[in-house]
Amino acid sequence: MLEAIRGFGQGLLFGREDAARLSQDDATHFAFLTGHGRLRLERFLGQGNPVALFLLEADNFVVFRDIYGSLIADRINSAMLDEAQALADELLRGCHVRFVESIEPGRVVVLCGEDEWDRDALEDVALAFRLKVRSRIKQEALNLTGQSLNVQSGFGLLDGGDKDLEASVYRALSDARRVAAGTLDSTKLALLTEFRDVLDRQLIRAVYQPIVSLSSGNILSWEALTRGPSGSNFRSPSVLFDFAEEVEQVFALEKACRERAIRDVGPLGQGRKLFLNVHPRTLVDPQFSPGQTVHLLREYGLEPVDVVLEITERHSIKDFSLFHRTLEHYRSQGFRIAVDDVGTGYSGLWSIAQLRPEYLKVDMSLVRDVDADPVRRALLETLVTFSRNIGCQLIAEGVETASELNTLMRLGVHYGQGYFLARPAYPKPDLTPEVLGNFSRVGHREEASRRSSPIGSLALTVPTVPRGATVSEIRQMFGDTSQPLSSVVVVDDKERPLGLVMSHHLDHALSTQYGLSLYMNRAVELIMDPAPLYAESSAPMENVAREAMQRPKANIFDHVVVTRGETLVGVVTVQAMLDALATVQVEMAKGANPLTGLPGNVVIEAEMERRIAARESFSIVYADLDNFKAYNDVYGFRNGDDILLLLARLLRWAVNRHGDGGTDFVGHVGGDDFVVMCTSARAERIAKAVTRCFGRLVRKHYSPQDRERGTVRARGRDGVVAEFPLVSVSLAIVDCRGEGEMGALSRHAAEMKHYAKTLPGNVWVRDRRRITAREGEADAKSASAPGCCQLETCAEDAPK
Repeated sequence: MLEAIRGFGQGLLFGREDAARLSQDDATHFAFLTGHGRLRLERFLGQGNPVALFLLEADNFVVFRDIYGSLIADRINSAMLDEAQALADELLRGCHVRFVESIEPGRVVVLCGEDEWDRDALEDVALAFRLKVRSRIKQEALNLTGQSLNVQSGFGLLDGGDKDLEASVYRALSDARRVAAGTLDSTKLALLTEFRDVLDRQLIRAVYQPIVSLSSGNILSWEALTRGPSGSNFRSPSVLFDFAEEVEQVFALEKACRERAIRDVGPLGQGRKLFLNVHPRTLVDPQFSPGQTVHLLREYGLEPVDVVLEITERHSIKDFSLFHRTLEHYRSQGFRIAVDDVGTGYSGLWSIAQLRPEYLKVDMSLVRDVDADPVRRALLETLVTFSRNIGCQLIAEGVETASELNTLMRLGVHYGQGYFLARPAYPKPDLTPEVLGNFSRVGHREEASRRSSPIGSLALTVPTVPRGATVSEIRQMFGDTSQPLSSVVVVDDKERPLGLVMSHHLDHALSTQYGLSLYMNRAVELIMDPAPLYAESSAPMENVAREAMQRPKANIFDHVVVTRGETLVGVVTVQAMLDALATVQVEMAKGANPLTGLPGNVVIEAEMERRIAARESFSIVYADLDNFKAYNDVYGFRNGDDILLLLARLLRWAVNRHGDGGTDFVGHVGGDDFVVMCTSARAERIAKAVTRCFGRLVRKHYSPQDRERGTVRARGRDGVVAEFPLVSVSLAIVDCRGEGEMGALSRHAAEMKHYAKTLPGNVWVRDRRRITAREGEADAKSASAPGCCQLETCAEDAPK
């Protein structure tokens, strides 16, 4: 039982650094912490033995003393001490160390060192003290004043393993006070011991869940989530945090979680963020020091600009003005803000708008079944508009199905997070190819970005200043009419960019009431933006423009700082990016298929001509659906569109997984015809993956009866009603050896496609070796081919 109770004084009730506030001067209030008594106590605790601390406390004793005077109060206090001493002599005779002391008027502490304490014994002793002392004090107070006094009792434990005696006493006394006040149920003390052990031994784990851009499929950031130790009462994060709130340990727990998350996260990658959950009351707690977090971040190669403080809306904010000022303080250090659980908490939209968060996280209760619930869709549409108007980004939590994901993409939600995209894990998980396949609707935009000019082609030379430059020097540079400027980059001694100064931001800062006196002779670092938008010179313009337009409204027209590695290249204006992209987007729009979003005939022909002109060796994979008309007639055109989208996703997924995502091409000719252009060596692997996965997944688009029968009853092109097989895909591979003519190549591909359609089931054929492979035969013929087992896995896990 000793192990079940050991640790009451070991934990982090106020955090170790806070408990240390009990200085030696404070310790003089406790006689047992001085002289020979201290030596005895330290020796006993040093042997690993526990010491119980019992607290007796008269209710409202300070008020009682103010009313009846210190003389009567002193007599009551002496009676308390005498009774406690007598009872200790009677009940605690076997204690190896024992102290009875009045620590302040109306409060008496009894310490008893035993080889072993269990909770029942602690409760019994505390109850005995309360009953006996209360009886004595009640009678004494009645005799002296005609009024009675109540006495409460509580207990805590000094642990033998704690080397800081003052801190251990401080925590044990705090526990006893809370038990006496009824704010800590004594039945929870065993759990409190386990809880403190989890914190002291750093048993909590950090896992990370990606937050994904719904316009590109790229990862924006990872949210750090906490997991307790396996097999513990606190393995569930909800239990862990709920208990921390009950026993007022939220600050200690969050501090431990932040430290674990920062230590374990590893490199984030350029532009990616780390989301850390913070309770609103923690932010305004005077004990919360962001300086400690900043120091820890830099120790692990991170900066405040890499971190988003995620504040839940489930908890009310009592002093909103103080909270708002506190957030501004953290923003000035570079932290970004997200409001979590939007739609379920206390704050209205007006309060959220006042906070001006960079991100809004929509609670999963609004995301669940959004594909089937018009009310939820309407609410999300409203939040999309709201977020756009206040200049922040919307993140949908709890995305668990492909249908929910597709609906969120259509609604214009910026980011998504949930089990469908990736489960929380350690180390940080990336998106699987199966998940990436769900972003095929935006695939043509990524194709365009790869073919558009890199952002570095638009970069303009920009003046630079050292970090020691003053604001007045910058102002003179902006005021030089012979060379009009709108931005200046601050660099270090190695010419690496440190920040950006925009002329309109400088004007705004200096135009405030005390702006000139505050800033003019100060270093430029005081007013520069330490975290402007950086872009590698090779990055596609579209990607950079998208990120630029997602910045807060105040920064949306700031220049983009372009680098090559760590070297400054120049800056790019938002207007220059938008002008350059307008031409590309217009051209791409001419050829995009409206259903799948894949490049259409115009782009397909241009891509084929480009490859032929460059004398590239490549293969064309022509895809066509069989029995598609019968399916459309029975299930309708809307379900038919889902089949087309399934094939589009599978083609893009197969190219990403088995091809070269940087150079391979996927297009939608029209109807149920698709085309892939890829390297010849990868064509068969792509074809095998598509046939196997399509054959497995298309069955889910049929009713159970048709699925079991393997056919549908429909009217054929000749008008006769007959049984038709399930929809299948036929793929024809044609190789181009670096020379040829586009018309001849297309005719050759059409011939091979026609031949493939004469074969039953999901098949692929290749003209180069005049070989044919059915889905069932491909295994036998390619059993030793590289990736065969991975292809089998793809049939299980391919995108739905």
